[in-house]
Amino acid sequence: MIETSIRMTVPNLTRLSFLGTPRFSRGRPRVCCQPQTKTAPRLPGRQPIPSPWPRCRWSFYLSLAWFTLGFLEGGLSQDWPQILGPNRDGQATAQQLHPQQWPERLTPAWKVELGNGHAGAAIVGSRVLIPHRRADSEVLTALELESGGTLWECSWPASYQGTITPDDGPRCVPVCHKDWAVCYGAAGDLVCINLSNGEKRWQRTLRKDYDAEDGYFGAGSSPLIVNDLVITCVGGEKGGVVAVELDSGRTRWTSTGREASYASPIHIKLGSEDLLLVVTRLDTLLLNARDGSLLSEVKFGSRGPTVNAATPIALGGNDYLLTASYGVGTLILGIDGITLVEKLRDRNLLASQYNTPLLVSQRILGIHGREDVGIASLRSIDLQSREVLWEQAEFGAAHLLNFQDQVLAVSLDGMLIMLDGQADAYEPLAQSFLPTGTYRALPAVSGNQLVLRASHGPTESELMMFRLQ
Repeated sequence: MIETSIRMTVPNLTRLSFLGTPRFSRGRPRVCCQPQTKTAPRLPGRQPIPSPWPRCRWSFYLSLAWFTLGFLEGGLSQDWPQILGPNRDGQATAQQLHPQQWPERLTPAWKVELGNGHAGAAIVGSRVLIPHRRADSEVLTALELESGGTLWECSWPASYQGTITPDDGPRCVPVCHKDWAVCYGAAGDLVCINLSNGEKRWQRTLRKDYDAEDGYFGAGSSPLIVNDLVITCVGGEKGGVVAVELDSGRTRWTSTGREASYASPIHIKLGSEDLLLVVTRLDTLLLNARDGSLLSEVKFGSRGPTVNAATPIALGGNDYLLTASYGVGTLILGIDGITLVEKLRDRNLLASQYNTPLLVSQRILGIHGREDVGIASLRSIDLQSREVLWEQAEFGAAHLLNFQDQVLAVSLDGMLIMLDGQADAYEPLAQSFLPTGTYRALPAVSGNQLVLRASHGPTESELMMFRLQ
Protein backbone atom coordinates (compact mmCIF):
# COMPACT_ATOMS: atom_id res chain seq x y z
CA MET A 1 0.00 0.00 0.00
CA ILE A 2 1.36 3.41 -0.99
CA GLU A 3 1.20 5.86 1.89
CA THR A 4 -0.33 9.14 0.71
CA SER A 5 -3.05 10.09 3.16
CA ILE A 6 -2.30 12.71 5.81
CA ARG A 7 -5.79 12.76 7.27
CA MET A 8 -6.88 10.93 10.36
CA THR A 9 -9.86 11.53 12.59
CA VAL A 10 -9.41 11.71 16.34
CA PRO A 11 -11.30 8.42 16.91
CA ASN A 12 -8.71 6.67 14.72
CA LEU A 13 -5.97 7.81 17.07
CA THR A 14 -7.16 5.22 19.55
CA ARG A 15 -5.61 2.56 17.31
CA LEU A 16 -2.16 4.09 17.30
CA SER A 17 0.96 3.12 19.11
CA PHE A 18 -0.23 3.10 22.69
CA LEU A 19 -3.77 1.85 22.55
CA GLY A 20 -5.65 -0.43 24.83
CA THR A 21 -6.99 -3.86 23.95
CA PRO A 22 -10.05 -5.86 25.03
CA ARG A 23 -9.89 -7.04 28.60
CA PHE A 24 -8.59 -10.58 28.98
CA SER A 25 -8.54 -12.47 32.27
CA ARG A 26 -5.37 -14.24 33.26
CA GLY A 27 -4.40 -16.25 36.31
CA ARG A 28 -1.70 -15.00 38.66
CA PRO A 29 1.59 -16.72 37.75
CA ARG A 30 4.23 -18.01 40.09
CA VAL A 31 6.96 -15.38 40.33
CA CYS A 32 9.01 -16.23 43.39
CA CYS A 33 12.20 -18.13 42.80
CA GLN A 34 15.70 -17.62 44.12
CA PRO A 35 18.47 -17.25 41.53
CA GLN A 36 20.94 -20.09 41.44
CA THR A 37 24.58 -19.66 42.31
CA LYS A 38 26.96 -20.70 39.53
CA THR A 39 30.31 -22.34 40.19
CA ALA A 40 33.30 -22.19 37.94
CA PRO A 41 34.09 -25.28 35.85
CA ARG A 42 36.89 -27.53 37.11
CA LEU A 43 39.98 -27.52 34.94
CA PRO A 44 42.12 -30.60 34.25
CA GLY A 45 44.33 -31.36 37.28
CA ARG A 46 47.84 -31.37 35.87
CA GLN A 47 50.94 -29.68 37.15
CA PRO A 48 51.37 -26.22 35.67
CA ILE A 49 54.37 -25.56 33.49
CA PRO A 50 56.80 -23.26 35.32
CA SER A 51 56.17 -19.75 34.11
CA PRO A 52 56.81 -16.18 35.25
CA TRP A 53 53.04 -15.54 34.87
CA PRO A 54 51.21 -18.56 36.36
CA ARG A 55 48.26 -16.52 37.62
CA CYS A 56 47.78 -14.89 34.21
CA ARG A 57 47.85 -18.35 32.58
CA TRP A 58 45.24 -19.65 35.05
CA SER A 59 43.02 -16.61 34.44
CA PHE A 60 43.33 -17.10 30.70
CA TYR A 61 42.21 -20.75 30.88
CA LEU A 62 39.32 -19.88 33.18
CA SER A 63 38.16 -17.16 30.81
CA LEU A 64 38.47 -19.52 27.83
CA ALA A 65 36.45 -22.18 29.67
CA TRP A 66 33.64 -19.77 30.46
CA PHE A 67 33.64 -18.48 26.88
CA THR A 68 33.34 -22.02 25.52
CA LEU A 69 30.66 -22.96 28.03
CA GLY A 70 28.55 -19.93 27.13
CA PHE A 71 28.91 -20.63 23.41
CA LEU A 72 27.90 -24.28 23.76
CA GLU A 73 24.88 -23.35 25.85
CA GLY A 74 23.38 -21.32 23.03
CA GLY A 75 25.58 -18.39 22.21
CA LEU A 76 27.05 -15.50 24.13
CA SER A 77 24.46 -13.26 25.74
CA GLN A 78 24.46 -9.50 25.66
CA ASP A 79 22.86 -6.76 27.69
CA TRP A 80 19.82 -5.00 26.27
CA PRO A 81 20.19 -1.86 28.38
CA GLN A 82 17.86 0.51 26.53
CA ILE A 83 15.30 0.83 23.79
CA LEU A 84 16.16 -1.32 20.72
CA GLY A 85 19.32 -2.73 22.32
CA PRO A 86 22.91 -1.58 22.94
CA ASN A 87 23.00 0.80 19.95
CA ARG A 88 19.28 1.63 19.66
CA ASP A 89 19.05 -0.09 16.28
CA GLY A 90 17.43 -3.49 16.89
CA GLN A 91 20.66 -5.43 16.26
CA ALA A 92 20.66 -8.51 18.49
CA THR A 93 23.44 -10.94 19.45
CA ALA A 94 25.76 -12.22 16.71
CA GLN A 95 24.51 -15.79 17.02
CA GLN A 96 22.02 -17.19 14.52
CA LEU A 97 18.96 -19.10 15.61
CA HIS A 98 17.66 -22.46 14.37
CA PRO A 99 14.01 -21.80 13.50
CA GLN A 100 13.37 -25.30 12.13
CA GLN A 101 13.07 -26.38 15.76
CA TRP A 102 10.22 -24.01 16.61
CA PRO A 103 6.88 -25.53 17.67
CA GLU A 104 3.53 -24.35 16.36
CA ARG A 105 2.89 -22.53 19.63
CA LEU A 106 5.56 -21.13 21.91
CA THR A 107 5.36 -21.68 25.66
CA PRO A 108 7.12 -19.17 27.91
CA ALA A 109 9.78 -20.36 30.34
CA TRP A 110 8.11 -18.04 32.85
CA LYS A 111 5.48 -15.31 32.99
CA VAL A 112 4.81 -12.55 35.50
CA GLU A 113 1.64 -10.52 35.93
CA LEU A 114 2.06 -6.75 35.56
CA GLY A 115 -0.07 -3.64 35.74
CA ASN A 116 -0.85 -1.45 32.76
CA GLY A 117 1.42 0.35 30.32
CA HIS A 118 3.17 -0.41 27.04
CA ALA A 119 6.81 -0.02 28.11
CA GLY A 120 9.22 -2.70 26.95
CA ALA A 121 11.86 -4.28 29.17
CA ALA A 122 15.59 -3.68 29.53
CA ILE A 123 18.06 -6.46 30.39
CA VAL A 124 21.27 -5.92 32.38
CA GLY A 125 23.24 -9.02 33.34
CA SER A 126 20.84 -11.43 35.03
CA ARG A 127 18.18 -8.75 35.66
CA VAL A 128 15.11 -7.77 33.67
CA LEU A 129 13.81 -4.25 34.33
CA ILE A 130 10.17 -3.56 33.45
CA PRO A 131 8.11 -0.41 34.20
CA HIS A 132 4.35 -0.61 34.72
CA ARG A 133 1.55 1.03 36.69
CA ARG A 134 -0.48 -0.31 39.59
CA ALA A 135 -3.40 1.90 40.69
CA ASP A 136 -1.89 5.32 41.52
CA SER A 137 1.77 4.29 41.38
CA GLU A 138 4.29 3.75 38.61
CA VAL A 139 6.57 0.83 39.41
CA LEU A 140 9.92 -0.44 38.18
CA THR A 141 10.15 -4.18 38.83
CA ALA A 142 13.44 -6.09 38.65
CA LEU A 143 13.14 -9.79 37.80
CA GLU A 144 15.63 -12.63 37.57
CA LEU A 145 16.15 -13.38 33.89
CA GLU A 146 16.37 -17.16 34.29
CA SER A 147 13.43 -17.68 36.64
CA GLY A 148 11.22 -14.58 36.59
CA GLY A 149 11.59 -14.27 40.36
CA THR A 150 11.14 -10.77 41.75
CA LEU A 151 14.38 -9.16 42.97
CA TRP A 152 13.04 -5.76 44.02
CA GLU A 153 10.50 -3.07 43.19
CA CYS A 154 10.62 0.72 43.31
CA SER A 155 7.49 2.89 43.04
CA TRP A 156 6.53 6.56 42.85
CA PRO A 157 3.22 8.42 42.52
CA ALA A 158 1.56 8.34 39.08
CA SER A 159 -0.50 11.29 37.86
CA TYR A 160 -1.03 10.75 34.12
CA GLN A 161 -4.64 10.30 32.99
CA GLY A 162 -5.23 8.68 29.62
CA THR A 163 -7.41 10.60 27.19
CA ILE A 164 -7.44 9.13 23.67
CA THR A 165 -6.57 5.70 25.04
CA PRO A 166 -7.61 4.42 28.49
CA ASP A 167 -4.18 2.93 29.23
CA ASP A 168 -2.37 5.33 31.57
CA GLY A 169 0.79 3.34 32.28
CA PRO A 170 4.40 4.10 31.24
CA ARG A 171 5.41 3.84 27.58
CA CYS A 172 9.21 4.21 27.71
CA VAL A 173 11.85 1.48 27.92
CA PRO A 174 14.25 2.14 30.86
CA VAL A 175 17.81 3.19 30.07
CA CYS A 176 20.54 1.59 32.20
CA HIS A 177 24.11 2.72 32.76
CA LYS A 178 26.61 1.37 35.28
CA ASP A 179 24.72 1.04 38.59
CA TRP A 180 21.65 3.02 37.57
CA ALA A 181 18.35 2.59 35.75
CA VAL A 182 16.46 5.69 34.58
CA CYS A 183 12.70 5.57 33.90
CA TYR A 184 10.54 8.17 32.18
CA GLY A 185 6.89 7.87 33.16
CA ALA A 186 3.76 8.75 31.23
CA ALA A 187 3.35 12.08 33.09
CA GLY A 188 6.97 13.06 32.42
CA ASP A 189 8.49 11.97 35.75
CA LEU A 190 12.18 11.10 35.35
CA VAL A 191 13.37 8.70 38.06
CA CYS A 192 16.86 7.29 38.74
CA ILE A 193 17.04 3.96 40.60
CA ASN A 194 19.89 1.86 41.99
CA LEU A 195 20.13 -1.36 39.98
CA SER A 196 21.48 -3.35 42.92
CA ASN A 197 18.77 -2.75 45.51
CA GLY A 198 15.97 -0.74 43.88
CA GLU A 199 16.49 2.38 45.97
CA LYS A 200 15.44 5.64 44.36
CA ARG A 201 18.30 8.10 43.94
CA TRP A 202 16.45 11.11 42.58
CA GLN A 203 13.24 12.12 40.80
CA ARG A 204 12.32 15.02 38.50
CA THR A 205 8.92 16.17 37.20
CA LEU A 206 10.25 17.29 33.83
CA ARG A 207 7.00 17.93 31.96
CA LYS A 208 5.68 20.00 34.84
CA ASP A 209 9.00 21.84 35.30
CA TYR A 210 9.26 22.84 31.62
CA ASP A 211 5.58 23.40 30.73
CA ALA A 212 5.17 20.44 28.38
CA GLU A 213 1.83 19.14 27.13
CA ASP A 214 0.85 15.50 27.51
CA GLY A 215 0.47 14.98 23.78
CA TYR A 216 -1.79 12.25 22.46
CA PHE A 217 -0.50 9.44 24.69
CA GLY A 218 1.61 11.06 27.42
CA ALA A 219 5.41 10.98 27.49
CA GLY A 220 6.78 8.36 25.12
CA SER A 221 10.33 9.26 24.05
CA SER A 222 12.78 7.01 25.90
CA PRO A 223 15.69 8.95 27.50
CA LEU A 224 19.31 8.59 26.40
CA ILE A 225 22.44 8.53 28.57
CA VAL A 226 25.60 10.08 27.15
CA ASN A 227 28.61 10.17 29.48
CA ASP A 228 27.25 11.65 32.74
CA LEU A 229 24.06 13.15 31.29
CA VAL A 230 20.50 11.89 30.88
CA ILE A 231 18.97 13.50 27.78
CA THR A 232 15.18 13.58 27.40
CA CYS A 233 12.93 14.94 24.67
CA VAL A 234 10.49 16.70 27.01
CA GLY A 235 8.69 19.01 24.60
CA GLY A 236 8.27 21.96 26.94
CA GLU A 237 8.12 25.63 26.03
CA LYS A 238 10.87 26.24 28.60
CA GLY A 239 12.85 23.20 27.49
CA GLY A 240 12.21 21.04 24.45
CA VAL A 241 15.26 18.83 25.11
CA VAL A 242 16.60 18.64 28.66
CA ALA A 243 19.86 17.18 30.00
CA VAL A 244 20.18 16.35 33.70
CA GLU A 245 23.19 15.00 35.59
CA LEU A 246 23.04 11.26 36.15
CA ASP A 247 24.48 11.39 39.65
CA SER A 248 22.27 14.21 41.00
CA GLY A 249 19.33 14.84 38.68
CA ARG A 250 20.23 18.54 38.43
CA THR A 251 19.62 20.23 35.10
CA ARG A 252 22.82 20.77 33.10
CA TRP A 253 21.22 22.39 30.04
CA THR A 254 18.00 22.92 28.10
CA SER A 255 17.68 23.33 24.35
CA THR A 256 14.95 24.74 22.08
CA GLY A 257 11.24 24.79 22.84
CA ARG A 258 10.14 22.17 20.31
CA GLU A 259 7.27 19.81 21.02
CA ALA A 260 8.16 16.22 21.85
CA SER A 261 7.75 13.23 19.58
CA TYR A 262 7.45 9.53 20.43
CA ALA A 263 10.76 8.76 18.72
CA SER A 264 13.84 8.35 20.91
CA PRO A 265 17.04 10.38 20.46
CA ILE A 266 20.29 8.69 19.44
CA HIS A 267 23.95 9.39 20.22
CA ILE A 268 26.40 10.12 17.40
CA LYS A 269 30.16 10.06 17.98
CA LEU A 270 31.79 12.28 15.38
CA GLY A 271 35.53 12.46 15.96
CA SER A 272 35.91 13.69 19.53
CA GLU A 273 32.46 15.28 19.59
CA ASP A 274 29.35 13.78 21.16
CA LEU A 275 26.29 14.75 19.14
CA LEU A 276 22.57 14.07 19.49
CA LEU A 277 20.07 13.38 16.73
CA VAL A 278 16.65 14.26 18.17
CA VAL A 279 13.37 13.79 16.30
CA THR A 280 10.78 16.22 17.65
CA ARG A 281 7.14 16.73 16.72
CA LEU A 282 7.86 18.57 13.46
CA ASP A 283 11.65 18.86 13.17
CA THR A 284 14.82 16.81 13.52
CA LEU A 285 17.65 18.47 15.46
CA LEU A 286 21.41 17.97 15.66
CA LEU A 287 22.60 19.06 19.11
CA ASN A 288 25.92 19.22 20.90
CA ALA A 289 25.60 16.76 23.81
CA ARG A 290 27.95 18.78 25.99
CA ASP A 291 25.92 22.01 26.15
CA GLY A 292 22.76 21.43 24.10
CA SER A 293 23.65 23.98 21.45
CA LEU A 294 21.61 23.64 18.25
CA LEU A 295 23.98 22.83 15.38
CA SER A 296 21.54 22.06 12.57
CA GLU A 297 17.90 21.17 11.89
CA VAL A 298 15.60 19.92 9.14
CA LYS A 299 11.84 19.73 8.81
CA PHE A 300 10.40 16.28 9.48
CA GLY A 301 6.81 15.66 10.44
CA SER A 302 3.26 16.66 9.57
CA ARG A 303 0.80 18.88 11.38
CA GLY A 304 -2.55 17.54 12.51
CA PRO A 305 -3.35 14.36 14.47
CA THR A 306 0.00 12.71 13.65
CA VAL A 307 3.06 11.32 15.43
CA ASN A 308 6.76 10.80 14.78
CA ALA A 309 7.51 7.56 16.60
CA ALA A 310 10.20 5.48 14.82
CA THR A 311 13.74 5.90 16.17
CA PRO A 312 16.40 7.03 13.63
CA ILE A 313 18.85 4.31 12.59
CA ALA A 314 22.45 4.61 11.40
CA LEU A 315 23.20 3.47 7.86
CA GLY A 316 26.98 3.88 8.02
CA GLY A 317 29.16 6.66 6.70
CA ASN A 318 27.40 9.30 8.85
CA ASP A 319 24.08 8.63 7.14
CA TYR A 320 20.83 8.15 9.11
CA LEU A 321 17.35 7.01 8.13
CA LEU A 322 14.14 8.48 9.54
CA THR A 323 10.63 7.35 8.72
CA ALA A 324 7.10 8.38 9.59
CA SER A 325 3.61 7.89 8.20
CA TYR A 326 0.93 10.56 7.42
CA GLY A 327 2.44 11.52 4.08
CA VAL A 328 5.93 12.08 5.53
CA GLY A 329 7.74 8.91 4.37
CA THR A 330 11.51 8.43 4.38
CA LEU A 331 14.26 10.95 5.06
CA ILE A 332 17.94 9.99 4.75
CA LEU A 333 20.25 12.52 6.38
CA GLY A 334 24.01 12.89 6.17
CA ILE A 335 26.23 14.96 8.44
CA ASP A 336 28.68 17.32 6.76
CA GLY A 337 30.81 18.84 9.50
CA ILE A 338 28.07 19.87 11.92
CA THR A 339 25.33 20.33 9.32
CA LEU A 340 22.48 17.97 8.50
CA VAL A 341 22.28 17.33 4.75
CA GLU A 342 19.22 15.84 3.06
CA LYS A 343 20.27 12.94 0.82
CA LEU A 344 16.83 11.51 0.13
CA ARG A 345 13.28 12.55 0.87
CA ASP A 346 10.65 10.14 -0.44
CA ARG A 347 7.04 9.95 0.71
CA ASN A 348 6.46 6.46 -0.69
CA LEU A 349 9.67 4.47 -0.12
CA LEU A 350 8.98 3.58 3.53
CA ALA A 351 6.36 5.19 5.77
CA SER A 352 6.28 3.54 9.20
CA GLN A 353 3.74 4.75 11.70
CA TYR A 354 5.77 3.76 14.77
CA ASN A 355 7.84 0.60 14.14
CA THR A 356 11.59 1.25 13.79
CA PRO A 357 13.10 -0.33 10.64
CA LEU A 358 16.22 -2.53 10.53
CA LEU A 359 19.51 -2.32 8.68
CA VAL A 360 20.33 -5.81 7.36
CA SER A 361 23.65 -5.67 5.51
CA GLN A 362 22.85 -3.40 2.52
CA ARG A 363 19.09 -3.59 2.94
CA ILE A 364 16.42 -1.91 5.00
CA LEU A 365 13.55 -4.04 6.32
CA GLY A 366 10.65 -2.06 7.68
CA ILE A 367 6.92 -1.80 8.22
CA HIS A 368 5.20 0.38 5.62
CA GLY A 369 1.79 1.86 6.35
CA ARG A 370 -0.45 2.49 9.30
CA GLU A 371 -2.12 0.33 11.90
CA ASP A 372 -5.29 2.42 12.01
CA VAL A 373 -5.83 2.77 8.23
CA GLY A 374 -5.73 -0.46 6.25
CA ILE A 375 -3.14 -3.13 7.04
CA ALA A 376 0.57 -2.31 6.93
CA SER A 377 2.99 -4.25 4.74
CA LEU A 378 6.59 -5.43 5.23
CA ARG A 379 9.16 -4.08 2.77
CA SER A 380 12.73 -4.94 1.85
CA ILE A 381 14.59 -1.97 0.33
CA ASP A 382 17.96 -1.96 -1.41
CA LEU A 383 20.10 0.70 0.27
CA GLN A 384 22.17 1.43 -2.85
CA SER A 385 19.44 1.69 -5.49
CA ARG A 386 16.82 2.79 -2.95
CA GLU A 387 14.25 0.59 -4.60
CA VAL A 388 11.74 -1.81 -3.04
CA LEU A 389 13.04 -5.36 -3.61
CA TRP A 390 9.92 -7.08 -2.32
CA GLU A 391 6.81 -6.35 -0.31
CA GLN A 392 4.62 -8.63 1.76
CA ALA A 393 1.16 -7.09 1.76
CA GLU A 394 -1.06 -7.16 4.86
CA PHE A 395 1.81 -8.19 7.11
CA GLY A 396 0.61 -5.85 9.86
CA ALA A 397 2.46 -3.81 12.46
CA ALA A 398 5.44 -5.64 13.98
CA HIS A 399 8.65 -5.03 15.90
CA LEU A 400 11.81 -6.22 14.11
CA LEU A 401 15.13 -7.56 15.46
CA ASN A 402 18.21 -8.66 13.49
CA PHE A 403 20.03 -11.89 14.40
CA GLN A 404 22.97 -11.88 11.97
CA ASP A 405 20.78 -11.31 8.88
CA GLN A 406 17.96 -13.42 10.28
CA VAL A 407 15.10 -11.03 11.00
CA LEU A 408 12.78 -11.78 13.89
CA ALA A 409 9.34 -10.14 13.63
CA VAL A 410 7.04 -9.87 16.66
CA SER A 411 3.62 -9.01 15.28
CA LEU A 412 1.12 -6.91 17.13
CA ASP A 413 -1.42 -9.76 17.20
CA GLY A 414 0.97 -12.38 18.60
CA MET A 415 2.90 -14.12 15.84
CA LEU A 416 6.65 -14.73 15.94
CA ILE A 417 8.18 -14.97 12.46
CA MET A 418 11.79 -15.57 11.41
CA LEU A 419 12.81 -14.30 7.96
CA ASP A 420 15.87 -14.51 5.77
CA GLY A 421 16.85 -10.85 5.67
CA GLN A 422 19.00 -11.36 2.56
CA ALA A 423 16.42 -13.20 0.49
CA ASP A 424 15.13 -11.72 -2.76
CA ALA A 425 11.55 -12.51 -1.81
CA TYR A 426 9.52 -12.87 1.35
CA GLU A 427 10.75 -16.19 2.77
CA PRO A 428 9.68 -17.03 6.33
CA LEU A 429 12.03 -19.61 7.81
CA ALA A 430 9.65 -20.39 10.67
CA GLN A 431 6.72 -18.99 12.56
CA SER A 432 5.02 -19.73 15.85
CA PHE A 433 1.98 -18.45 17.69
CA LEU A 434 2.60 -16.55 20.91
CA PRO A 435 0.20 -16.68 23.87
CA THR A 436 -2.94 -14.60 23.39
CA GLY A 437 -2.41 -10.87 23.80
CA THR A 438 -1.43 -7.65 22.08
CA TYR A 439 2.35 -7.25 21.68
CA ARG A 440 2.70 -3.48 21.42
CA ALA A 441 5.63 -3.19 23.84
CA LEU A 442 9.12 -3.41 22.36
CA PRO A 443 10.91 -6.78 22.79
CA ALA A 444 14.22 -7.33 24.57
CA VAL A 445 16.73 -10.11 23.96
CA SER A 446 19.81 -11.58 25.63
CA GLY A 447 21.41 -14.50 23.82
CA ASN A 448 18.53 -16.83 22.94
CA GLN A 449 16.28 -15.44 25.70
CA LEU A 450 13.48 -13.27 24.31
CA VAL A 451 11.46 -11.11 26.73
CA LEU A 452 8.02 -9.97 25.55
CA ARG A 453 5.16 -8.06 27.13
CA ALA A 454 1.56 -8.85 26.18
CA SER A 455 -1.35 -6.57 27.04
CA HIS A 456 -4.79 -7.88 27.97
CA GLY A 457 -6.70 -4.64 28.34
CA PRO A 458 -6.12 -1.15 29.76
CA THR A 459 -5.15 -2.41 33.24
CA GLU A 460 -3.61 -5.85 32.70
CA SER A 461 -0.46 -7.16 31.06
CA GLU A 462 2.14 -9.83 31.61
CA LEU A 463 5.85 -10.26 30.95
CA MET A 464 7.14 -13.52 29.48
CA MET A 465 10.52 -15.02 28.66
CA PHE A 466 10.94 -17.44 25.76
CA ARG A 467 14.01 -19.54 24.99
CA LEU A 468 14.52 -19.58 21.24
CA GLN A 469 16.38 -22.41 19.53
